[in-house]
Amino acid sequence: MQTAEKVLSILNQKSQRHENYVFDRVYRNLFNEDFYLTAYRKIYPKQGNMTAGVDGKTIDGFNKTVISKLINKLKSEAYYPNPVRRTYIPKKNGKMRPLGIPSFEDKLVQEVIRQILEAIYEPRFSPNSHGFRPNKSCHTALYQLKSTSKGTNWVVEGDITSCFDSIDHEILLRILSEKISDGRFIELIRRFLTSGYFEFKQVFGTFSGSPQGGIISPILANIYLNEFDKFMDKIITENTIGKEKKRNPEYHRLVCKRYEANKRGDTELAQRLLKELQFVHSRDPMDKNYRRVNYVRYADDFVIFINGDKDTGLRIKQQITVFFKEKLKLELNAEKTLITNLKDNRVKFLGYEIAKSEDNTILKVNSKGVKERSINGTIQLLVPSEVIYKKTAPYSRYGESYPFVQRVNLPVLDIISEFNAEIRGLYNYYCLATDVSSKVNKFKHIHYFSLAKTIARKENSTVSKVIEKYGIDVPRKQGTGTRKIIGVKYQTKQGEQTLTYFNDSLKKVDKPLINIPERFGLGFTGRSQLLARLNADKCEMCGAEHENIEVHHVRKLKDIITKYKKRGSVAPDWVLQMSRMNRKTLIVCENCHKKIHAGK
Repeated sequence: MQTAEKVLSILNQKSQRHENYVFDRVYRNLFNEDFYLTAYRKIYPKQGNMTAGVDGKTIDGFNKTVISKLINKLKSEAYYPNPVRRTYIPKKNGKMRPLGIPSFEDKLVQEVIRQILEAIYEPRFSPNSHGFRPNKSCHTALYQLKSTSKGTNWVVEGDITSCFDSIDHEILLRILSEKISDGRFIELIRRFLTSGYFEFKQVFGTFSGSPQGGIISPILANIYLNEFDKFMDKIITENTIGKEKKRNPEYHRLVCKRYEANKRGDTELAQRLLKELQFVHSRDPMDKNYRRVNYVRYADDFVIFINGDKDTGLRIKQQITVFFKEKLKLELNAEKTLITNLKDNRVKFLGYEIAKSEDNTILKVNSKGVKERSINGTIQLLVPSEVIYKKTAPYSRYGESYPFVQRVNLPVLDIISEFNAEIRGLYNYYCLATDVSSKVNKFKHIHYFSLAKTIARKENSTVSKVIEKYGIDVPRKQGTGTRKIIGVKYQTKQGEQTLTYFNDSLKKVDKPLINIPERFGLGFTGRSQLLARLNADKCEMCGAEHENIEVHHVRKLKDIITKYKKRGSVAPDWVLQMSRMNRKTLIVCENCHKKIHAGK
């Protein structure tokens, strides 16, 4: 039987080479054990796997027998997913978002389905779609807008009402059937869509939407909304008019006057005319024979940038409203789907503010040695001021730094690590912004002294004494010499290490940040160490071979070690073994696994 990697490669290549290729006999791939081992390797590091579904089971105790039972059920078509266990997580606006927690076995099957769907559909997805795709991110979406939308006048801000909850099952299954001619595979996806959810000690049915929290939900949503992507391709084609805007007569008149002034030797007039030229468009900004439309989507958020007039924006908004209602049975939120003049107002997308620069005074020399305006009409990505305000709030009182009291009882090393994670995450997300340096530096000032005051509160000391005690010399970014920054030295197997508060450059980044490329998003870089340990079929505690080998999982190894240290007791052998291996998994026989859970 072929490996999962080989099968997925074949599916992917067929989809790349033949746009209208229809795949059949897809369901039989669910009988391939290697798919499940690959799926297990993909999902086992996630902490959510230690959260039980409605069947009360977690990833702990995984073995190959689980795969065999699943395959037998799938062969006889007796496999039915469990309802997801519903819980709620807070949203930014204070409301609660429903989240479904599938059982582990259902996660395993969903991951196999996701692998197959991604191999088939990824080559056919629109380049304008960036959400939940390999080598795509919020950054690639924003970078595409910035690099392709110069001169934009109007923006249609799209907001779909309850998109993921409103996906029509029959339309989705019909879309899937156009590409996959396999009734058993389509039926399996139907069972996941209609498996329902468990809440208030009873099961509720699901008649629309993709399961929130499900592994296959993002790709199913992308397959559904890819129909809108294809519709937008037609809109873009229909609204692409003219090769370039016609010349602005006023600009041409001033150029001629300046030429005559230079010819006469009147440099004063020539300089005055040059300054006037900087504030006049060289091309007619109202040219009705030129129009461009750019579109970017990230999951259910999208924007349409129009280099044209407002009427074009109104017409496109009406067209997409009708398309969503008639073709996908979705509705645009009338209050939030706006048409915005980018010259007068900023647009928010994926946490950034988007503006159009009208600065005509900054010049650069082009490849022909001619000075030209460098940023006139370009798209600027900016950090919203309210983001910095909200991020700063937990670390300040009345504009001054304040200790973060929830961390006072942590070791100093952990305090610094958590502060570093916050500022690094903020910078990494907003590094594409033109004003990232100034905005994040405002946060950094409050954040750093909050760190100092947190340690001072912990040690009943002062900020100056904390900086004197924990200050580590680091090179200055400008000039010579060094400066002190709070940090600690600690020992590891590799020797002494130093951790200081975040001291990286906050300069703007010109290219989007994406994860390391993964083939089809599966990360095929060779067999993982975990699978090699599992396939060895040997207990890592007692050495027994071929004795119903299982995988013991823990949520966080560090928490278990800390628990025994606090008790002042010696950790059991299995904890020491996992600590030596620095792994959250332990391959054990069934007998040893029972002893671990029995505390023996």
